[in-house]
Amino acid sequence: MRTGVSIISAMRGPAPVMAGWGPGAEPSLGALLRTWRERTLLTQEQLAERAGLNVRTVRRLENSGLWQPRNRSILLLAKALELDDEERAMLVAVTRGQQPPADSDDPEGTGSPPALAAVPRQLPADVAALVGRERELAILESHQSANTVTVVSIDGMAGTGKTALAVHAAHRLAPRYPDGQLFVNLHGHAQSMTPIEPGEALARVLRTLGVPGEHLPGHVDDRAALYRSVLADRKVLIVLDDAADGLQIHPLLPAGSDCRVIVTSRRRFTCLGDTRSLSLETLTVADAVTLFTRMAGWERVTGTPVNVLTEVVRRCGLLPLGVRIAAARLRAHPTWSVRHLLDRLADDRLAELNAGRHSVTAALDLSYARLSAEQRRAYRVLGSHISADFGVDAAAALLNTTALQARRLLDQLSDTHLLQEPAPGRYRLHDLVRDHASAVHPRAG
Repeated sequence: MRTGVSIISAMRGPAPVMAGWGPGAEPSLGALLRTWRERTLLTQEQLAERAGLNVRTVRRLENSGLWQPRNRSILLLAKALELDDEERAMLVAVTRGQQPPADSDDPEGTGSPPALAAVPRQLPADVAALVGRERELAILESHQSANTVTVVSIDGMAGTGKTALAVHAAHRLAPRYPDGQLFVNLHGHAQSMTPIEPGEALARVLRTLGVPGEHLPGHVDDRAALYRSVLADRKVLIVLDDAADGLQIHPLLPAGSDCRVIVTSRRRFTCLGDTRSLSLETLTVADAVTLFTRMAGWERVTGTPVNVLTEVVRRCGLLPLGVRIAAARLRAHPTWSVRHLLDRLADDRLAELNAGRHSVTAALDLSYARLSAEQRRAYRVLGSHISADFGVDAAAALLNTTALQARRLLDQLSDTHLLQEPAPGRYRLHDLVRDHASAVHPRAG
């Protein structure tokens, strides 16, 4: 250990008195950093330059203006200040809000100082095959807001691969965000689960970021303010998956421009401020065939005529979820040919597009369950009576309502991606959605 009196050794006698550290009081992070900086005869500017940090960060740390500083910043400062293991242990403890170690003899025999709080790496495993989303990936990777947090919202009907795209993009973006990657499933459309309340989501994230449970404020607004403080000056990537609505999202948006947020939802958001929205459509025929081939395996499709492969993916509605399920069923039945699979899809494709916990019907059931009673009725009526593009007047006649009310209902179904709008004032149902809407029981959901 270096010559001179160490802070911890001094603590074994009467506690030293310094700014922010009175007799009998625990040292603050700012007081420790200031003491060690003055010991090395460095100004704040010189310390910032030696550590490779912004001088504003050093000032805020010494003035206790950062609730949860970045792990990387603390490690750089420890190196720049030439702290020994004993002092590093104390710095780590104080940074984590724990009582500083009173003895350096390592009574538990660990042989090493306590580690900094782990950087969250919560992203799920990357997808095995992502096809036909090159444009969306380019936008997710390149879009950057100038003075505020970067937010990209991915919306689309059930089964278009929103989560797969978000997770794949997040894995590619992760190296840009060394302070962590958070993944929060908001359960906006989950079986037998209600959407997570913002206050509960904030509590989970704050605990992950190192805030002790006893320090969590009770009110959601206070938790949101603390969340923004914790993420200030940090580079964190946040994926908010399966959002129910904008009200659920707003409290979970950080304020700093160093963070990035990716939101997925079946609902199109129009009130999230400076947000880039990406609406996922179904795949092209060529991309759907490529996805089917990759998922089923080349050996299972070798020799199959192109027109048969094309018809299979069309029967899947060119929907990524449907294509993946069909490929999984072919792969799971070695005696089936692609033509046999096509014959089965020709009978009752919704029944066939079901593989374990993955099901197109179940996915659409969850979207239907989130509709109001009025919207459900409109969904069922339109699905049972319309097989082509239609306008507002035709919908009003079928629903026995005014054109104004019909337009409102059509817009609501469009915002939840249960209805497509290929041109202004013209609407249509996706093939699989029409099958589902015409078969759903009025009491379902």
